[in-house]
Amino acid sequence: MPMLQARPGAQTPKDNRNDTDVRGGPWGEMGTSDMSGFFAEQIGRGNGYCFSSALAGVALIAPTNTVNNKMLIWNPPTSGKVLLLQCVRFGRTAKGTPLEGSIVYGMQQNVLSATPVAGTTTLPGDITSYTKVAAVNLRSDIVGDQSGMLFAPAANSLNVAPSLWAASGIAQTADNGITSVQGPQVQYAVDWIWGLLQLWPGSLMCVGAAVALSTTYTVGIYALSLPKPDFA
Repeated sequence: MPMLQARPGAQTPKDNRNDTDVRGGPWGEMGTSDMSGFFAEQIGRGNGYCFSSALAGVALIAPTNTVNNKMLIWNPPTSGKVLLLQCVRFGRTAKGTPLEGSIVYGMQQNVLSATPVAGTTTLPGDITSYTKVAAVNLRSDIVGDQSGMLFAPAANSLNVAPSLWAASGIAQTADNGITSVQGPQVQYAVDWIWGLLQLWPGSLMCVGAAVALSTTYTVGIYALSLPKPDFA
């Protein structure tokens, strides 16, 4: 059976050549132009997921807490997957008391277990309790969460607090301090990450803010869960 072979790296043949090499990557993806859509192939393969908060939203806290970090995603050491973050979307659901603060991402390494084993010493970095919620596949006909991640968007406890990972580039502002909502507004708050943040096995991430916000947001994390490649 004929086999199509793709070569990693840029392929730049001359225009008058009758043959060419297809460009590929370490995850078995094919390099395509925008006419195919940025993520159309991976979504079609069932590798795209949305990790969503409850519809009512969550109030973001500093990402350096050990209790109830928001939008917590853990990639277990044995998952065999890498989670490539593509974008995070924020939609305000209640104003609360407007405070000013940058929205950021927290991260923790060497997270070895989600619950301590009875009769053993809890390892640093363990997730000691959590309320799990399933991610939703971005392909509409696929049922179930095969992302390999543990997602606890609101209720969780850690032995060790995460540290600052990266800034989203989005901030909440109190304007002039007035707590009333004036007029109908449409807000567009999306952090396009494009795979620059990658959650590898044995680490976790969360979404937080520079200061604890009483304003609540519906948050959606859009990501690709792909087999862990061997770059060695």
